[in-house]
Amino acid sequence: MKKLFALIVAALLALSATAFAETYRSDDITFEYDEKAFEVSLDDRTDDETTVVLHGKNEVWGNTFISFYLKDLDDGEQFPTMEEMSQIPDTTVTQGDWNGYKNAFMYTLEYDDGTSEHFFIAPVMDKDDKEIEDVLTVHIGITKLDDEDAAMARDDAISAVVDTLKVND
Repeated sequence: MKKLFALIVAALLALSATAFAETYRSDDITFEYDEKAFEVSLDDRTDDETTVVLHGKNEVWGNTFISFYLKDLDDGEQFPTMEEMSQIPDTTVTQGDWNGYKNAFMYTLEYDDGTSEHFFIAPVMDKDDKEIEDVLTVHIGITKLDDEDAAMARDDAISAVVDTLKVND
């Protein structure tokens, strides 16, 4: 009985979490976000690039933002190599699986003013999973918070957005 109750509570929590989610859709990307926590502050599209930026609405979070940038690889262009990425000063670049993308680059830049920027650069494969078709860059900016509960709430809200990100085929 306890197990059934726990499953029902978990299902209700999942439903309530998605009930407040706004879905952002373009021809290129889709994600969900809590419109009480974030607002879309930039939506810019050209034939081969899409940029969407969300800013946090909670003043306690400081200058929190999430930027999604999707770029088509033109003929002759290639996804960056680890050697090229390792040239970024004052950071360590790692490569691995991230959010369902294989061989993504990840790195963080930390500043003296308590802000940091987190970057994820992922190859987006074609439908046959043979060639890299696009490059997805996710850029997250945050301010260090002394309030651990606020920091956790902010980080959870960012994760909830990023976890729903889909590149449309």
